[in-house]
Amino acid sequence: MISTLELQQFRGLEHVKFENLGRANLIVGGNNTGKTSILEALVLLCGNQSQLQALPTTFRELPQNGQDQGQGFWKLLVRGENIDEFKIIADGNQVIGVAEKEGWRFRTPNVVQGKSPLVISLDSNWNAGGHRAVGASKLSILSTKQADPAVVSDLFNQIAPLNPENETKLEDLLRQSIEPRLRRLRYAKPQGTHTHLVYVDLGEGPMLPFTQLGQAFARTLQVYCEIFAKRPNILLVDEIESGLYFEGLEDYWKGLMAVLEDQNVQLFATTHSRECMEAAHRAAASMKDDPLRFLRLDRRIDDPSKIVATTFGKEEMQTAIEFNREMR
Repeated sequence: MISTLELQQFRGLEHVKFENLGRANLIVGGNNTGKTSILEALVLLCGNQSQLQALPTTFRELPQNGQDQGQGFWKLLVRGENIDEFKIIADGNQVIGVAEKEGWRFRTPNVVQGKSPLVISLDSNWNAGGHRAVGASKLSILSTKQADPAVVSDLFNQIAPLNPENETKLEDLLRQSIEPRLRRLRYAKPQGTHTHLVYVDLGEGPMLPFTQLGQAFARTLQVYCEIFAKRPNILLVDEIESGLYFEGLEDYWKGLMAVLEDQNVQLFATTHSRECMEAAHRAAASMKDDPLRFLRLDRRIDDPSKIVATTFGKEEMQTAIEFNREMR
C-alpha cells in the first residue's frame, strides 16, 4: 500500500504531502481545491499506457480531439506557465513529468527493485508512446460517468465461473447494503435480446436487468465487479457517494472496507458529501485496524492561491462531528 503521497508543481498544487495513508482514503475539500488532481496524479503514478492516454477525459469533460485535449488538459499539468516539470512521489518512488517542445515526457529517475523504468512520451498529437515498468501497481478507475452495462456484466461473468465464493460475497454485499430482496444474480442473454447482461432475481416475477434497479445498485455492482474481477492493487473512485441514498451509506462503507481488506486493495475516493464522510467514519469505528483516512485540501487563508494538505483520522473526525465543524 501507498503510505505517503507527495505532489510538487502539479496542476493547481504547488506542494502537498499526505502521510499515514490508510486502506481507504477519502479525499475532501472545497470546490476547485484539487481533489480530482489527486486521482489524476495516481493515474500518472500507477496507470498503464491506455489509462494514461485516456486520462484527459477520465474525470473531466473534454472533446475527443487530441489537440483540444492537449490544450485543455496536458498543457495544464503544471501549476504555472514558467514551470516545466512536476513530481509525483509515493514512498520514495517517483514519476517526473518534463515538458518538451511539443508534448510531455514522463519518467522514473531510476530503476526500482529490478523493474524497468517508466519512459512514456506524448508526441505532437498528444498520443502516448513508450513503456511502463513491468510489475507496476495494477490500477482500477471509476469515474462519475455511467458505465457501459455490457462491460459491467462481462466483469461479473469473469467472477462467477472462476470463483463462486466471490459471486456469493457479491450477492451478500448487494443484499445488505442496497437491495434486501435480492435472491441471486445471473449473466444471461434472454431470447430476443442481443447483449449479455446481469439479471437480478428479486423473488417477484421474472428476473430484471440490473440497469432497472437504479443508479445505486448499478454503481455498487460496478465497484465490486472491478475489485473481484480485476483484482487491482489500487482503486480510484470519483464522487464515491454518487447515486447512493444517505441512509444506506454506512452499510455500504462497512461492506466495502471489509472487501478492501479481504482483497488487499487500497482505495482513493473523492466526495462532496458530509453524510458520506460521517457514514464512512461510523463504519470504520467498528473495525479493529483503523482503515480510514481523510485527505483534506484547503486554500490558505493568507494566500488563497496555495493549497495545503492535511491527513486526519477517526479522532479528528469524531471531534468535528461533535462540534459540528465543516470538514468537506
